[in-house]
Amino acid sequence: MSTKTRSNDAHQLNSSTLSSASDAQAVSAEMSDRYQLFASFFDQLYLEKDVFAYEDQIVVRWPKKLDAPADYNFRLQLSDGRIYAEAEGKEGDCGDRTLTSAVSIPDGEYELILMPSANEYYIQGVRFQRKIPLSVVRSDYRTSAYGTYVERQIELLRHAVSLNDGLFSEIAKMTLGWWTRINPEKIVAAADGVANYEEDHLARLIALLGMVERYHQHDEFPTEIRQQLDDRLTAFPFREQDYAENTGKALGDTDKLLLAACELLAGQLYPDRSFPSSRQTGQWHRQRAEETVLPWLQQAATAGFIDQSSHSLAQILTALSHLIDLADTEEIWDLVAIVIDKVLVTLSLASFQGVYGAGQIAANGVAVVPDGHVSPLAGVARLMWGIGAWNQHLAAPVSMCSCQGYQQPPLIAALATEPDPAGMWASERQPVAIENADNPPQTLHKAIYRTPDYLLCSAQDFQPGQRSQGGQSWQATLGAGATVFVNHPAAGDLDQAGRGGYWRSGLLPRVAQHRDLLIALYALPESDPSGFTRAYFPTFAFDEHQLGKEWAFAAKGDAYIALGCSEPIELVQEGPAAYRELRATGHNVAWLCQMGRKADYDSFANFRKRVLAARFTYDRLSVSYRQLQGDTVTFDWNSALVVNGEAQQLQSANHYEGPNCVTDSWPASQMVVVHGEQAIQLVLADS
Repeated sequence: MSTKTRSNDAHQLNSSTLSSASDAQAVSAEMSDRYQLFASFFDQLYLEKDVFAYEDQIVVRWPKKLDAPADYNFRLQLSDGRIYAEAEGKEGDCGDRTLTSAVSIPDGEYELILMPSANEYYIQGVRFQRKIPLSVVRSDYRTSAYGTYVERQIELLRHAVSLNDGLFSEIAKMTLGWWTRINPEKIVAAADGVANYEEDHLARLIALLGMVERYHQHDEFPTEIRQQLDDRLTAFPFREQDYAENTGKALGDTDKLLLAACELLAGQLYPDRSFPSSRQTGQWHRQRAEETVLPWLQQAATAGFIDQSSHSLAQILTALSHLIDLADTEEIWDLVAIVIDKVLVTLSLASFQGVYGAGQIAANGVAVVPDGHVSPLAGVARLMWGIGAWNQHLAAPVSMCSCQGYQQPPLIAALATEPDPAGMWASERQPVAIENADNPPQTLHKAIYRTPDYLLCSAQDFQPGQRSQGGQSWQATLGAGATVFVNHPAAGDLDQAGRGGYWRSGLLPRVAQHRDLLIALYALPESDPSGFTRAYFPTFAFDEHQLGKEWAFAAKGDAYIALGCSEPIELVQEGPAAYRELRATGHNVAWLCQMGRKADYDSFANFRKRVLAARFTYDRLSVSYRQLQGDTVTFDWNSALVVNGEAQQLQSANHYEGPNCVTDSWPASQMVVVHGEQAIQLVLADS
């Protein structure tokens, strides 16, 4: 992710006056040489992680036998420019450089800036920088349930206050009753950010509306900002056409829910006030919003969620937790309770130790950072189930924490935290487009295999060869930082890919999963600019790993993974994904993922031995594999997945199908959720 910024100032490498064109050419050549020197030097340095959490040390890794060719400077700063660590180095230095620990600096998105020394950069004008993005999470990560719900509520609210985030920190203070610590200026700043359509402005808008509705009559609510809030909240363009004209953006499905929920609550809060963008009353807006909210809830209840990314489901929970508490319509309350249950069931089925393993399958334009510590759902998992981490994504967990109208059935928490010892093999059918006259319904068929030691999840046979929306087609999850997936890169220039953009997916593979085995076939055009596929394989996160040309193995806890490829694989050792990326050059490539665990194979060594002894043959986009259990599996670009001579169905007829959750059809009218001797039934639609 190198960036080269040349100075516009008239700096020179020395103070003497240039007397001729030859002198100028000499200086220019010397400047170019210095640029190349630092580019070569900094390109060899790397961070071993994208995310640093809790007691992790933030260390700049240094290849062996590399000496610094000149004086240099490292700077760690938040994306807003605030600097939290610096290190100066001298020519001849070698060895890793520790900057600070994650727990000692605020949560957030950072940049590590590598640059020449201050003298060379500012005085002599060698304005070269390399920027490496990273995320920091101070929280520990809980892999087993702890505490009571009330204890975790208090812990979350204190965490939100400590982040000093702005709006959600102020809401946390109000919820805790810390009125003397309220900062009205931060609330106004949040309202201004909504008015300027800053990132996640709809989630902040509904949070502002919820805050005013819940607390405006409290004796200590800051009355001096009430008029400003009223003016900003009613001035928002709630109609889709007005919103699109003001933002220049089309609304996604989840955005439509958020916008309509905001309009409904604003209409309730200001029923008689005229809204400037429409010149209609709040009552008119409320009635109009209900006509959008109710069909959305009915669609989600019966057919599912069009966008199941982590970011989207967090936004859905943010909206629903406000509606169930604050909407005045009983029909909305009842539907919202069902849909919240359904969201949490969906998360629990496809989560491992609080990591939503399907969270990147349909990323829909959201940045992809392959680590559970920074998931927008990590705080939800920790609040609701006692597993996961607190991080900078506060909207969903704080909204759920403040919600009084919803109580989670204990079965859902048990489903999330107590996987079946024998393993769970399940499937889901979810929508990717709303049915209408011009656009027939499309669905994504999700396969899930979950054990106490790992999770393997995929979108089976989903639009193979087509351009993705950025997310991954499959993911193996062995821990919060130990996730593995393979994709074709979306970015034309990987060095210039922005934050979270490096791991975005390009062309989709054809994927088939059979319990603990997955095959992904990639067919790239000859004109493809990258000409390779790559695996996210974070060597730092594993207890053990071994790499060969055909297979890569790793162990984490009692989980094992074997990643095979039809083309030679190579570990990338420099650049933005050093020591966590495997590459395979080729346009027709087959990747195979075989999972295992100690309970089935005893030792990691025995697992490797069994995999290497298995028959793995391939011819371009055709694969045959004799599985560890003895099954013979074949799969190619055009035919069905065949196991022991029998074709397997890759598309499910039901909305949910598995030992823990089943529905009657798709769209569904009923859902039954089972765990142990517990069971609940959700009535999704009237008969």
